[in-house]
Amino acid sequence: MEKLEAVQKVLRFSTSTREWCTEEFSVYFDDFDEQNVDDYTTGGYGDIADEILERGLDEQIIEEDDLN
Repeated sequence: MEKLEAVQKVLRFSTSTREWCTEEFSVYFDDFDEQNVDDYTTGGYGDIADEILERGLDEQIIEEDDLN
């Protein structure tokens, strides 16, 4: 599974992660794209995407083996 796809899956199925993302960063499901999930510079969402993936793993929405 591509990183973007995994981020979207977690956001789709985890209310707590989705709320965290919107409340803390004002970033929504549609704001993520293939470039900015890997962008760790100012304005990129790489760090947020990584945290979303960690939360998805913790909540067992995705598995480590799912990630490419």
